[in-house]
Amino acid sequence: MLFKSHKAQSFVEFALVVPVLILVLMGVVELTLYIGTYINLVDLTREAARFASVRDPFDLASQSAKTSCSDTVNFNFYFDTACIFSPLKDTPSCAYAAFCNGFNSTVPFKTNEDDILISVYTVSGNILTNQWPAPNGVWVWSDNDPDAAHNDNWRRDCNRLATPGPATPFLTKADVEAYMRSGAVQSKGFVVVEVYYCYHQALNAPVLSQLLRNPITMHSYTIMPLPAAAPTPTPKP
Repeated sequence: MLFKSHKAQSFVEFALVVPVLILVLMGVVELTLYIGTYINLVDLTREAARFASVRDPFDLASQSAKTSCSDTVNFNFYFDTACIFSPLKDTPSCAYAAFCNGFNSTVPFKTNEDDILISVYTVSGNILTNQWPAPNGVWVWSDNDPDAAHNDNWRRDCNRLATPGPATPFLTKADVEAYMRSGAVQSKGFVVVEVYYCYHQALNAPVLSQLLRNPITMHSYTIMPLPAAAPTPTPKP
């Protein structure tokens, strides 16, 4: 009789512990997927910034009109840099022709939620003198992609509610100037690539969805030298 009592008690304890263990396991899996997505976004911003850093945003050949990443004839500095985030060509995830032919094989980009921001800075001495493209100083993917129904995604939350997102790009003029060092080269240019991404929980566990915001906004950026944006010295007479 005592044996049966202990056996029943073990089953009760097991029934109480299993849900907690499953919840912990699901949390670990979800956290792993979250971190993996963020790392992929960081890598994509780096690839995009490297792509832009060896090109000239002011060259007339870099300013052609463009509406699709699959267009390999025309080149636009900002549009093509954003296309780095698009899916690989001839893959199942490349279902949206206007946003395809890039380096992204893991992060599904959503035109109604996610966004890419690109800014070019010209610095004279340690003072930021210009920010491109004019007049706003920032190029926004959602304002230039074919999805005209969803603009300024980066200013909204992931549910596109009235609650506003950031009012300005993450890096302000003061932030950029803070990177400057007095002993560094005085004339320089930079390109900054930012990404705002809405991460939807993969497992969508009831308890986790109640404890954590779902979806969650991710943000990553990369800043790189851009020689083409450096100020041009005035020729001596």
